[in-house]
Amino acid sequence: MLSRKTFGPSVFPPQPEGIWKSVYNGAQWTTSQGEDRYRRGIYTYSKRTSGYPSFLTFDAPSRDVCSPRRLGSNTPLQALVTLNDPAYIEMAQAFAKRMTSQGGDLGQQLQAGYQWLTLQSAPPAVVDALRKLHADASIELASRPEEMKRLGATAEEAALVMVANTMFNLDSALNR
Repeated sequence: MLSRKTFGPSVFPPQPEGIWKSVYNGAQWTTSQGEDRYRRGIYTYSKRTSGYPSFLTFDAPSRDVCSPRRLGSNTPLQALVTLNDPAYIEMAQAFAKRMTSQGGDLGQQLQAGYQWLTLQSAPPAVVDALRKLHADASIELASRPEEMKRLGATAEEAALVMVANTMFNLDSALNR
């Protein structure tokens, strides 16, 4: 998903509706399309009075001073962002497709996804928990077609997107 494009104007990645409403001039956040939607964070438009929400939530230093080191934290607000922000949902959809393209059974796909995210093998207990989450989510999404269609074409695909999104939220994925 990440665009390799360098240089150029600022971009506007997805963010929740209404966050960037400016009380001063009525400006609107118009989400970038195509490749620009997935450019590196350094190209993301930043307004001093209304920073990009994910930057603020994940402790990005302000751009007005040099910061030699970024402090890491793990807060409940970060969990809410990774589970609900449209950008993370899109990443989870792409990650679920990548896990599926890996081939093999669900356990192998989950193992591969965990390895890609954390650079280590998933303990059997983690794979079992993710498998159970997938099974439970498949059943739940089959009974909620509106929600299912928002995430994937079938209940199994949508459940894998939910599992991928959950994997992004693991402490070992956020803080490595």
